[in-house]
Amino acid sequence: MKKIGFVLLVLLFICSTLITMGQQPAMAKELKLIFAHYIPPAYKDLFPPIQGFPDYINEHGKGKVHIEHFHSGTLLKSEELIPGLMQGTADIILQLDSAIMGTYPILGITELPLLYPDVGTSHEKLKIGSPLYQLINQELAKKDIIAVGTWPVLFQYIWTKDKPVRKPEDLKGLRIRVAGRVEAAVIKALGGAATTTSSAELYEALQRGTVDGVMCTETTIISRSLQDVVKYVTKPPLGAYSGQIYMRRDKWESLSPDIQKLFIESGKNSAKGFLEYSVPFWNTKIWPTIRKAGVKEIALTKEEQQEFKKRVEPVWDWWKGLLPPGVGEKAIKLATE
Repeated sequence: MKKIGFVLLVLLFICSTLITMGQQPAMAKELKLIFAHYIPPAYKDLFPPIQGFPDYINEHGKGKVHIEHFHSGTLLKSEELIPGLMQGTADIILQLDSAIMGTYPILGITELPLLYPDVGTSHEKLKIGSPLYQLINQELAKKDIIAVGTWPVLFQYIWTKDKPVRKPEDLKGLRIRVAGRVEAAVIKALGGAATTTSSAELYEALQRGTVDGVMCTETTIISRSLQDVVKYVTKPPLGAYSGQIYMRRDKWESLSPDIQKLFIESGKNSAKGFLEYSVPFWNTKIWPTIRKAGVKEIALTKEEQQEFKKRVEPVWDWWKGLLPPGVGEKAIKLATE
């Protein structure tokens, strides 16, 4: 009887324990998310701040959220990023606005020629929480995505192989490779012929004369060794682009407030990284290499700059026409006031 009584007590204890455990909330599992883009580590000026985005979240959100980082197009190539995001192949993507401005025209506010005077100003205007950032997300939300992080702009210059460009007329008859619709509109407004060629084919295209020049950043020049085939670069920048970190709106809204806050903090940290790491890298590493290769910089006078500005003003009007009435005007005001 004593043995039976002991067994009953043990069973009673086990049942009580199980009931108590059942009444306690289950410990939440760590949320697993996939981050994808096509930029490789070879982009030494851009990759560290990009890598900083998942690293910050994984460090500060340990036990709550973990991001697996697929870069270099290993999961999704450039043209697959938006479809992959919407289909759930990736939960988070990084994409350049020039690649998707046709679908999301509000992103043209980062690309308009001669809009931002410098990178620092663009950071202040586009940073998370700014009125312009909020306006961009209002338009993006209409198509079920939002930006949870954004870069300052990267300026694009006109690089030519044989002919220096000092005035718009110098572009007449030249075939200039561009990466997006805004850049194409700029080249057309200046009298040149815009053409598209993959970045990987640019060196050969310039070498063979298939194209006469390219509108791009100094980053593209170095990453593709184009400083060996171009001879001139015209400043100031007549183009720009930025990059954003995107999520589907429903996925973002499903995140708990503390994880959303963590994402916002990481987005701010990544953008700050561009100012503190990428900009000095351009000035101390990339431009000296370009100059050493013998590329001549065409610095325009104020009068020459004004002529270019006058010629590209219609591009602003063209872009505003792609948006709902008043949205483009408001965006430009927020970017320049």
